[in-house]
Amino acid sequence: MNAHIHPSVRILCIGSPTEPDNLGFLVAHALMGRFDPEKIEVVALDRPGPRLIEHMRGADTVILVDAVKGGAAAGTLHKLEGRSLDGLIMHHTSSHGFGLAETLALADRMGELPKHLKFVGLEAGTSPFSSEQTMQVVDAVTEIASAALRSLEQALET
Repeated sequence: MNAHIHPSVRILCIGSPTEPDNLGFLVAHALMGRFDPEKIEVVALDRPGPRLIEHMRGADTVILVDAVKGGAAAGTLHKLEGRSLDGLIMHHTSSHGFGLAETLALADRMGELPKHLKFVGLEAGTSPFSSEQTMQVVDAVTEIASAALRSLEQALET
């Protein structure tokens, strides 16, 4: 009997498989195979809405990856943690209906937010995301995920 392994670090890449909202899928594809899947899970989610809560459940650290329309210059990299996410996403509506802001607010009210919540986003512009922009996000996510894993492993050693 094979039980599904639920790694304590999850990278949840949000968006659509098609342009212009495909940053999450581009990043997920680029991250596949970079990590031990028993320690860090990478998932591409096609506009999950409230289903995102299920994907966060049981993880110690969740890194959310998504395109952003926050008013900054196109290509601006956003790296946020915990409550600092509120300022970026809580005031922006989603074309997905029940979007990231609403889902995180619901998860918070339900007591379902992970212990460590991190966000990496790239400000969307009028043109598709370039491979250089995608790799900028991949590098940021890799750095954050690796640091989260090291922190968890150090905590287990003590």
